[in-house]
Amino acid sequence: MNELKHLKRLSAVKTNAGVKFLTPAAFPGNHCPMHTALALSSNIRGMSTLVVGTSECGNYSRNVIAKPKDKELHWMYVLDADEVVFGCRKGLIKAIREMDVSGAKAIMLILTCVPEVIGEDIEGIIHEIQPQIKASLSFVQMGHFKCNSYPSGYWKTLSAFGGMMKQLKTKPDLVNILGRSPEEEHIPMPKLLTVLEKKGFHLRCLAPKSYIGDFIEAPEAKLNIVLSPYMNPLAELMLERYQVPFISMHEIYEVSQIDRLYESVAKILGISWEGEFEEQRKKAVSMQEQAADTLRGISYIATHRNALMPLPLALYLAKFEMEPLLLHIEEFYPDDRKWAKALLEKGQNPLICHMVNEKADAPILEQLKPDLSFGEIPLGTGQISCVSYLYELYGQIGYERTSMLFERILHTLDNTQGLSIRRNFHGTV
Repeated sequence: MNELKHLKRLSAVKTNAGVKFLTPAAFPGNHCPMHTALALSSNIRGMSTLVVGTSECGNYSRNVIAKPKDKELHWMYVLDADEVVFGCRKGLIKAIREMDVSGAKAIMLILTCVPEVIGEDIEGIIHEIQPQIKASLSFVQMGHFKCNSYPSGYWKTLSAFGGMMKQLKTKPDLVNILGRSPEEEHIPMPKLLTVLEKKGFHLRCLAPKSYIGDFIEAPEAKLNIVLSPYMNPLAELMLERYQVPFISMHEIYEVSQIDRLYESVAKILGISWEGEFEEQRKKAVSMQEQAADTLRGISYIATHRNALMPLPLALYLAKFEMEPLLLHIEEFYPDDRKWAKALLEKGQNPLICHMVNEKADAPILEQLKPDLSFGEIPLGTGQISCVSYLYELYGQIGYERTSMLFERILHTLDNTQGLSIRRNFHGTV
């Protein structure tokens, strides 16, 4: 297909620059990483922000924070013509001092494209001014020209919180949950977390709506449990800098691997599960066995309507001899290198792309004629059976997430088109 000639296969993608748009549809808006850096920072209670950039960035930031919350300050530092050429060190230091005097407790400096292009020494500025003010400072460089989407605005900002953390004495009954908000009552609590609470552990959630003080004191936890890819870089930083171990739960689906993860949690915390997960494990094993008889040889794509990381998911589906034709990747994360390597070792080398234009993307996806799509295809004709509502798996981990995934897949295959797929591959249903 000529429409796909510009795309690279997984084996040729080494960084985020290798992930090309499926159709010519690059645009700013919420795909600018400044948007997510500012939205995330402003949703951490007690965190003030200072966006540094051109007037366009300043105006756009007003749409991100229409109504400031609580007592946080959300300011903009708009560069004048001289500063665009010669830098803004003097004026920026003055602005930080003013925010400090005005009551900011912690300030995230968000540098947009121009300060990064001209090489403004933000690290040097912070090193100079931090001893002179009360507010804790951190920064993140969010030049849009370095990426094609917004996820770096999350994980780089979260990593920047690590610069504010303090080395504290470990509390043996404290576990950090990286990637779950303290206000996520609408999202079911994973069984692993409810069991930990039952066993007397205090769970401190680190995500939007958390307090900046919770991030600053995070190194006192016995363990970090990671539920989101955005949080892995912060967990790795905390391991290296503060020796807090972490276990990443959001990439694994295979039951035997989940067994090992749960065993690792128990070992670090010095506890025994006492059969707490036996029912969930049996169901996941049963669903895996059903899938083994059903999915062999089925081709698929993964769209942007999907809360699951595509490469770990593809690696798991390779166990069932499913064939990935094309995968949407929102961003090629640092951790994706290991997943790509493992998938290539399985002999699978799908096309990799970035989808942002639903109207233009749909016809191309349908020309590929996959048997399944993980995620909906908005504005499509309905020719492709879609495993839908995958956003509902957000925040879920362990045995129950594996069961939920297969329930969605098998439900999709049980419709008319799905039954046709199964007949084509297996003769009868």
